[in-house]
Amino acid sequence: MDRFNIKYFILFCITFFELCASSLDQKELALHHFMQGEYLMNQGNYALAVLEFQDAIELDPNAPTIHVSISDAYMRLGKIKRAEDHLEIAIELDPNENEAFEMLGQLFVSQKRFFDAEEVFKKLSLSAPDNIDYIFALADLAQIQNEWDLAIDYYIKGYELNNLAINGLEQALQIALTTNKLKRAENICELLLIEDPKNIVLLQTMKDLTLFNKNYNYALEILNKIETISGDTPDISIQKSLIYEELNQPVEAIDVVIEYFKKDSQNVDILNRLVTLFIDQNENKKAKIYNEKIVDNFPEDPRGFINNAIISMGDKKPETAVSILSPHAEKFSMDFMFNYLLGTAYYQIKDYDNSKEFLLKALSIYPQSRNTKHNLALIYDSSGEWGESDKLYMELISSDSTDAQAYNNYAYSLVERNINIQFALELAKNAIRIAPKSAAYLDTIGWIYYKLKQYDEALGYIKESLVLDSENITIKEHFDEIVKQKAEMNKSKVQQIGAQD
Repeated sequence: MDRFNIKYFILFCITFFELCASSLDQKELALHHFMQGEYLMNQGNYALAVLEFQDAIELDPNAPTIHVSISDAYMRLGKIKRAEDHLEIAIELDPNENEAFEMLGQLFVSQKRFFDAEEVFKKLSLSAPDNIDYIFALADLAQIQNEWDLAIDYYIKGYELNNLAINGLEQALQIALTTNKLKRAENICELLLIEDPKNIVLLQTMKDLTLFNKNYNYALEILNKIETISGDTPDISIQKSLIYEELNQPVEAIDVVIEYFKKDSQNVDILNRLVTLFIDQNENKKAKIYNEKIVDNFPEDPRGFINNAIISMGDKKPETAVSILSPHAEKFSMDFMFNYLLGTAYYQIKDYDNSKEFLLKALSIYPQSRNTKHNLALIYDSSGEWGESDKLYMELISSDSTDAQAYNNYAYSLVERNINIQFALELAKNAIRIAPKSAAYLDTIGWIYYKLKQYDEALGYIKESLVLDSENITIKEHFDEIVKQKAEMNKSKVQQIGAQD
């Protein structure tokens, strides 16, 4: 190499090393400003921290960590757009900068940009599929947007990734219960019980869910587990009895209560359950034997008197029911069933004034009772207080559009008063649409068509009604009247034709 080339080679090497030294000095200086910024962040001085981070970025603009930190400072200062810009720069510089993604997702959540936040956490979940924090973030976002099933799916997925994450399952259960997704709630309960099989609260919840979902055999299994843990109780025996009844196993329903009765013959709830079971099985003699124990030993409990009245009503002796209940009316004035039953018994013996008094009292105790409203409407009809009966019928219909009885009774009331016949027809049509095989409802619509002088339609419905209830005197009378009127109409037509000829 000649001297000229050696000279320039030496100059090149000196310049290269000076540039490297300069670059190293800049990075060290950038690091210094970055550390100062972090110190100021810890002190809560975010404005000065931003200045330090800006200096650091000028010296080292390609360091994603600095952009993440300045973004944090901007967010704390409420400068959201600047924070978002720096996070996007950080992600562009390093697509694997998960901290930047996390902060961006939280920033979107704070702005209620839930779709954008969801996209961010989906990317994070793909990059780190075992990170349940990202799964739970997606679950929370789904919950915020009322996407209940999706939220439940994410919480279950988080549990499947880490079965220590029980809180996710508990959250999923809460969502399922709150949103009435009871089948899903039952499945989640099963998972929770795998982790904690002796948790009484969970077992009770599972029992309630299985009953609601009509999974009766499983409900019995759960009750047996509860019994093993907490011991035999009257409540468990009664619940088992109710389940056996649902399974159409009346013998088992009685036996399980009898077994507890042998242990505690003075438990009023057990006694009352036995009475109810024997009444349902039409074994009134046995029912009376057990009910005597209630009346004798628990005179302050209205159920003993109510049971005797129910037995009398079942024997078609409403006057006996009145004599059983009326002497104790004042003592049990705040018991709904007592007042309802006494009012109904008075209605059956056509004592409408007393019936109205006790039914109104029952309704004041339990305003949601539809049966009470139905009975009161019939009483108002009978006593000609049609404004009151019409009001009750409209309440019944507006609160339950499937109440066929309300439609029918209102229609029959109107047609008997011979008013609003077209409206009565619409009501009757609704009744038979809901219950097409009711003899009473078919009779009502047939009688309305009779009032409208549409005898063929009337006769068709009345005949169908008679097929279902051939011994009903009212239906027979309606049938005879329609046949008579139709015959007279045909006779009149023949006479008119003869006169024209």
